[in-house]
Amino acid sequence: MSDSWDEMRRAKEEEYFDRQNKEALARLQAEKNRVRNSPITGKPMDQVTLMGVVVDRCVDSGGIWLDAGELEQIVTASEEADRNRGEGFATLFIKTLLEKKR
Repeated sequence: MSDSWDEMRRAKEEEYFDRQNKEALARLQAEKNRVRNSPITGKPMDQVTLMGVVVDRCVDSGGIWLDAGELEQIVTASEEADRNRGEGFATLFIKTLLEKKR
């Protein structure tokens, strides 16, 4: 009899954790799709790709906001570009910003 209770308990635990995982994934997806407002103007920001990393940019001020880890990703991409093209981080960063304003 204890085997059937253990099996039922395990099944309930698995069901619980499956439900928790699905809810967490849904929250992450909703956060990812959320439009962010500029801390300067309060208007919705554009998402632009900067060296392969999607960042938020204020349409009016041109300010750029990075989420956790995005600066590290940009630096890594620039180091790879340095090796491939011989250009420095500042040059690539400015070129990328100027391309997006056109």
